[in-house]
Amino acid sequence: MATIAGLDRGTDLGQGLFSLADLRAYVALSGDSQDRDRVLRWLSDVLNTVHHRSRRPDYSFGDLISLFVVRELLAKGVRPKDIREAEDYLRKKWKTDRPFISEDIKTDGCGVFVDDQLVAGGQLESADKHGQQVLREAVSERLTRVEYHDGMAALWTPDRDVVVDPRVQFGEPVIAGTRVPTESVAEMAQYASVDRIADEMGITPQQAEAALAFERRRMAALQN
Repeated sequence: MATIAGLDRGTDLGQGLFSLADLRAYVALSGDSQDRDRVLRWLSDVLNTVHHRSRRPDYSFGDLISLFVVRELLAKGVRPKDIREAEDYLRKKWKTDRPFISEDIKTDGCGVFVDDQLVAGGQLESADKHGQQVLREAVSERLTRVEYHDGMAALWTPDRDVVVDPRVQFGEPVIAGTRVPTESVAEMAQYASVDRIADEMGITPQQAEAALAFERRRMAALQN
């Protein structure tokens, strides 16, 4: 299997088990709440199709990060058609479904670049700049809560003390540094105090509070 930045995407990175509702909530949490209603269109019209079983929670961490990248590229002015063509090019080049997990994705607001090479049509230089080199911004620099390891998106920190790591609990949000799902904390909070939760789960009261705050935000994003 081909690798990106020296890592085999088929082993750890790019996995996870997310429902469409999860993707919608996480995209809303990380940006504008209106982005929630754009997720399905971005998956079907902007990104290239990846096999998915209807009504099954089998979207990947790569899908989530790709949605973040799509949002940033669109915000910078890149056309949906060009984003789709760029992803298609890199899929074939790197033999991976979601190449936008790479830290090397750049844009000038017109096209998508990687490793100083334009990957979707046209010339290296922007035609409307009369052949001059244009400033290309690394999209990863705008994804401030996404952490990259060896050039690939490895985990996302959606909130204080909360981590979404595809290698931990299938990508379910957990308290940072633990394998304790935030959802488990919220479920226990229905009948136990924060101090009891902390004691029984081996976390601090502050971590328990952070998990509860995140779950409240996540539930609001799902319901609104």
